[in-house]
Amino acid sequence: MRFTRAGIGLLVVIGLCLALGRTFGVPELFLLAGMGFVALIVAIVATLSARLELSVLRVASPNRLRVGTPARVDLSLQNQSRRRTPVLHLRDEVQNSSGASLILAPIRGKEAAKVAYRLPTQQRGVLSIGPLDLRIGDPLGLTTSLIRASDQVSLVVHTELVDLGVLHSTAGNDPTADQQPIRTLASGGDEFFALRPYVVGDELRRVHWRASARSDELVVKQEERPRTGRVTVILDRRSESYSDAGFERAVSATLSVLYAGWRGDDALRYVTSGSGTFADIRSRAELDAIDEQLAIVQPTQSASLVRTIDETTRIGRGGTLVVITGQPGSEFEASLALARRTYGQVITVICESGGSTPSADWILHDGASSLPHAWSKAVASPTTSRGSVAGASAYPVRSSRAGVQR
Repeated sequence: MRFTRAGIGLLVVIGLCLALGRTFGVPELFLLAGMGFVALIVAIVATLSARLELSVLRVASPNRLRVGTPARVDLSLQNQSRRRTPVLHLRDEVQNSSGASLILAPIRGKEAAKVAYRLPTQQRGVLSIGPLDLRIGDPLGLTTSLIRASDQVSLVVHTELVDLGVLHSTAGNDPTADQQPIRTLASGGDEFFALRPYVVGDELRRVHWRASARSDELVVKQEERPRTGRVTVILDRRSESYSDAGFERAVSATLSVLYAGWRGDDALRYVTSGSGTFADIRSRAELDAIDEQLAIVQPTQSASLVRTIDETTRIGRGGTLVVITGQPGSEFEASLALARRTYGQVITVICESGGSTPSADWILHDGASSLPHAWSKAVASPTTSRGSVAGASAYPVRSSRAGVQR
């Protein structure tokens, strides 16, 4: 418990009244000091005797936060006691902002109340929220007591996801592209996978009559579509090739291209310069894991884009190669020319303007033009071996996942 500004002011007034009353012999000042002292005692007792029996639930929405999309935190408070609560002052610390301060009216016994506040989603990365403190006081506003209702939690603000057209990779000559474990299920294909209940719209020729006879409902054969293409996405992490805004565009473009390849039912491979590792994406869970990584990825000085392209060309052949970079170095074009001999299509994203003039088959993604429009033009001719990607301003997709609750 501590005194508020009003309480401290009353203490000063009581002291002055006592001093002046003794100096000048004015009994009324002693009476005034006594009244103030009684008010302080009443306030202290009221604050110390206040008991809160609250359950607090903090939920962030949407489940997956993305840069530039509206987000908020909903606080639900359930009064477990039969007594009405005092006026509650809520304070929730929020990283990259001044925090959220809310005033909640008294909650009746066994009832609940809800309040909400917005979250800052201007930049990707980890966003810390909390601790959540409840402050209660006496009716006179002379004292206050602080109660810790929730500890600090962390949310992840994911990079912006741009809705790009589906990328259907060229088949190429990758011998492992059609051997990826099953990641999607379709109503028609070449390989039997499992049985599932019949839904309106399924073809009757897909009904598994023998299994249906043993159950109480129709079941159909669930099959996998073959995937013969591969999309390899390389993110250049060299710090010297980016500005801060340029690197954010590169990260956003990387995730958007991966989702475009995913919707095309191709085998996906994700590579970053300087890491020396290749991530093959075979399931939606693995794609979500890459989404989490891209939310916290940072540029580095110990990276070589040319070496990464050369290693990727040696290990995985065929399909589509997408290289996302800022300002490519002097050896970049020669390395890319070698990659064009083994990949069916090469797409290049340049995320920084200025410097050397890009080649005619590169598309500039500097924030000044439409990324979806440039992407649709780049993938319109899958037989072209000197294609590219990029664009600019981002149109966010409503996406989801990442919430917090206590």
